[in-house]
Amino acid sequence: MTANELREGYSVWLTEDLTWSTDYADAALTEDPEIIAKMQSVADRDVEANEVVGAYFIDIDPETKLPARYRERFRVTGPSNDLGEEIEKD
Repeated sequence: MTANELREGYSVWLTEDLTWSTDYADAALTEDPEIIAKMQSVADRDVEANEVVGAYFIDIDPETKLPARYRERFRVTGPSNDLGEEIEKD
């Protein structure tokens, strides 16, 4: 399960202890229907509470344990709003 954290906009991943992490390595990977139902319940609750937005399950490559689709593989690398340079502040 992935989403975006609402305050900072970072990609987050739901962990085994049903909390959100910005580190994909912490993500819960499961096919267990009971765990999936719990994950969906937590995601629904947190969307309703405006903690995260756009929560959805993703497909995982069984060999690499990484997201199967480009969009989620890109999200694993972190925020895409870094311009790579310092911005001068007056």
